[in-house]
Amino acid sequence: MDLSPVPASRVEERGTLRRAVAVLDLLAADTAPPSVRAIAERTGLSKSAVQRILAELEAVDLAVRDPATRRYRLGPRTLALGSAYQRGLSLHAAAIGPMTDLAAEVGETVGLSVGRGDRLIHVEQVEPERRLSARFHVGRPLPLWFGAPARLLLAARPAEEILRLLDDRELTDIDPVNPPAADELRRQVEEVRRTGHARAFEETIEGVHTMSVVVRGADGALAAVLSITAPSERLPASRMDELLPQLQDAAARISGRLGHRPS
Repeated sequence: MDLSPVPASRVEERGTLRRAVAVLDLLAADTAPPSVRAIAERTGLSKSAVQRILAELEAVDLAVRDPATRRYRLGPRTLALGSAYQRGLSLHAAAIGPMTDLAAEVGETVGLSVGRGDRLIHVEQVEPERRLSARFHVGRPLPLWFGAPARLLLAARPAEEILRLLDDRELTDIDPVNPPAADELRRQVEEVRRTGHARAFEETIEGVHTMSVVVRGADGALAAVLSITAPSERLPASRMDELLPQLQDAAARISGRLGHRPS
């Protein structure tokens, strides 16, 4: 979320609801309750406008004021509204639109995966309108010791769990053609933590490459993994570099629909 100051003339021209939402966004972004002055500076609103908005938000329990510091934080009604939104939301509903758009843009298969215990499950797939495409094994549980999506799930685990999973090397009915050795996989997990995405080159299936990024939920934690997979000749490292921003943008759109607001 960009919290840099906005020209006051632009912000003051917004409707009342939009100005109130700008204040709520700022209250949500800060770990410590901000002062009225700070809210005004960072939203581009005048101090008097901020005070009026905070008073209205407090009146409907969207904000509460600490009597000691006289600073505001989010009120209890925001939790009720967020819970109601989550109840009516499914991962499929949040993801299918951005996935369909991405598959059309890049002309390759786009997949969505989730973690379930020590397994990876591909839960959604959108294929491009072309004859030759690479496909995910939708619905089939897979272990976490091979594949680009799995590395993102591993990167979210503590070190001792990663070591356990690497030691176990749980067998699967899919025999990966080029799985990484334990030391290499640990190195790749560290690379994922540094770069924020994972790449696999003919690792699970011969002639197929995959690139994956994280989808986050409202709490900021990993909610799913979004991937592009394609025949290796169409997805070399150089094209991965080109497509990474589009993949990240689609993941950000899904994350936003799940209620995630980046800090």
